[in-house]
Amino acid sequence: MDFLEDRARKADEAGDLTLALNLWGELAHRQRDPVFFLRYGHVARELERWEEAEGAIDEAIRLDPNSALAFELMGILWSKRTDKEDSESFEIAKRFFLKAAAIDRNPRTLTHLGCSYRDLEDDGAARAAFSEAIEIDPNYEEALYNLAAVEAATDPQRSIVLLERAVTIDPDYFLAHHELGLLYDKVGDLPKSEYHFLRCLELDPADYWSMLYLANNLAVQGRNDEAEQRYRVAITMYAEMKGGYEFFANFLDSIGKQQDASQVRAAGKLVS
Repeated sequence: MDFLEDRARKADEAGDLTLALNLWGELAHRQRDPVFFLRYGHVARELERWEEAEGAIDEAIRLDPNSALAFELMGILWSKRTDKEDSESFEIAKRFFLKAAAIDRNPRTLTHLGCSYRDLEDDGAARAAFSEAIEIDPNYEEALYNLAAVEAATDPQRSIVLLERAVTIDPDYFLAHHELGLLYDKVGDLPKSEYHFLRCLELDPADYWSMLYLANNLAVQGRNDEAEQRYRVAITMYAEMKGGYEFFANFLDSIGKQQDASQVRAAGKLVS
């Protein structure tokens, strides 16, 4: 391996993105290798240097116009960039994902394509793309999760089935557990909702919303002492989050602790 490439990889792995950017950029321009331009573009995207990232990936496409990966990475760039109008960015992202899929119709690219359709509020096309990804690879959990997200509003039971498949494939899939917690709450299965919010907190003990949703779940189940403890942990860990105080105060009111509720609201008012 080239010494410069080794340094670039190590900088990437260490999270020194500024150094990695400079090294991948130097490698790309020195060797005119599309792979190095893609690495350069990826790091530039991570640093939100959008124009630089676009230029690097565009050069990779020019050097290798049959690279599905290059078109896919350009689509990802446009789906994430914040320096353009969302509608414009999502439409351009879709076009690049379509170009990538025309070269290599794989589950990952189809899932990205489905997400771009969903961003453009075309749920029918999103559903078709995610479904095709699952047909190609029934165990592609990202497609399962995203199809579940499309189905959640109109068919929560189907969404639950898809998400349960996703967490069977990847038991540590935080987002899928979180959505399962919300969906089981929606359909009235509180014990299963509780289980998935607990799994979220096992995976990320500091997740604010999982704390609040779990506290609310316990309150609805009538487990008031446990609920109160969870609310207190949330507002202690996230003292700057004003909404948590009101959720907690409303709960305290509901169980007849009006004085405690007033104190919590007063504390919340001190949050700027």
